[in-house]
Amino acid sequence: MKFHLFPKIFLCLCLAGVVSQAQETVESVSRQIKSVEAETAREKSLHDAEKKRHSEFIEVGRKKVQALASQNKTLKSEIDSLKAELKNLADARQKAMGTVKYFENRKAKYGESLAKVIDSLVPVFESDFPYRNDETIKSVQEIANQLHKGLIEADDGLNRTLEVFYDRIRLGYTTEVYKGFLQVDARNVPGTFLRYGAVSSVFVSNDGNDVLWLARTSDGGYSWKNVSDDLNMRSVLKDVMKVAEGKTAPRLVTIPVAIPKEDK
Repeated sequence: MKFHLFPKIFLCLCLAGVVSQAQETVESVSRQIKSVEAETAREKSLHDAEKKRHSEFIEVGRKKVQALASQNKTLKSEIDSLKAELKNLADARQKAMGTVKYFENRKAKYGESLAKVIDSLVPVFESDFPYRNDETIKSVQEIANQLHKGLIEADDGLNRTLEVFYDRIRLGYTTEVYKGFLQVDARNVPGTFLRYGAVSSVFVSNDGNDVLWLARTSDGGYSWKNVSDDLNMRSVLKDVMKVAEGKTAPRLVTIPVAIPKEDK
């Protein structure tokens, strides 16, 4: 009886050990499975997050590509617009250059024509009242020459010519007394000149022997008339000179004026 009981007890103990060992094995396997499942879940979560980030990256890239494409289209449109504008500007510039060239040619022709007109004034000043005519003619010729060479603008040349005319016009309402020399016959006589306007002039030599006055001739020119032998005219002109020089009290004096007769 005792012999049979021991094996049974041993068998039970063995079975209990096996069961205990089996339970431990099951629990270990269960823990490993849970661990694997947790790791799998974690990797799945990481995979999903990575997948989401990749999807977002793709979406951002797609939007950037679309934005760049839109910008490229806009830039291309702006470039085309600028090209068209540049072409319009080039056409306008070409047209403006043609217009400028046209007016430059007209300006040059006008300057040349004006120079010829100013040149033609020389005979007018040569026959004008004989006072500083050489200076006036030289000024006019210089203006015309500068216009011919294009050294001055037409408006400048015109203004300078008008100034010469104004200087000559001012002769008509000014009086001047000055020293100088007058060719009398073959003698170069020193004396005093009196110019009254652009009408006439009086000359009295320093020694008082030569008295002349400038008068218009019948042909429209001017000539000096010697009145040294005409005692009355000589006295009158000397009085005129004294009043002009301030050597006597101011008073009205008689000034001879010769007016050419008109042809009938």
